[in-house]
Amino acid sequence: MSEQRDDDELTGALERATRLLRDEPVPREAWRDAVVRAAEAGPSRGWTVRPWVAVAACAACMIAGAAIASLSLGIRPDRAGDIVAAENGIVRPSTLPVRFSVEAPGAVHVSIVGDFNGWNPSGLPLHRMPDGRTWEVDVGLTPGRYAYAFIVDGRLARDSSAAESGADDFGVPNSVVLVGGS
Repeated sequence: MSEQRDDDELTGALERATRLLRDEPVPREAWRDAVVRAAEAGPSRGWTVRPWVAVAACAACMIAGAAIASLSLGIRPDRAGDIVAAENGIVRPSTLPVRFSVEAPGAVHVSIVGDFNGWNPSGLPLHRMPDGRTWEVDVGLTPGRYAYAFIVDGRLARDSSAAESGADDFGVPNSVVLVGGS
């Protein structure tokens, strides 16, 4: 009976809210039918990939990417390590140190491009010497013949001290360096 008294004391909005909470909700029939159909159908199967398949696919993509990059940059697999070493200015035991030097007194930025770094203009920057006129870099190269040019403040320039020069497609003759074997 005390429950009845409590209900009698409620008024207005609180009484309506209590009544709504006591009433059992009736779901829409379309919604109820959709839930029943989904439950009867069981769990849906999406794409599943076994971990070893994912690892193999990733490895295949890496190999294909390396091959495409190598072909597009013209890097021979037997010289790839030497090119990386050359781009970092590192002389490896299988290479000979070659010093490239150019006089460019008013230059702000000087780099070298050539067969040994895939003609990458930012791969091998030269360093300004204390005299302020000369720029130098040491590159480790395997024995062979290499065409190259300097980039002085964005413009191609040939090495005036090079013994030979070859033709260039951009109007500036390339310089050539011959690196001897043992």
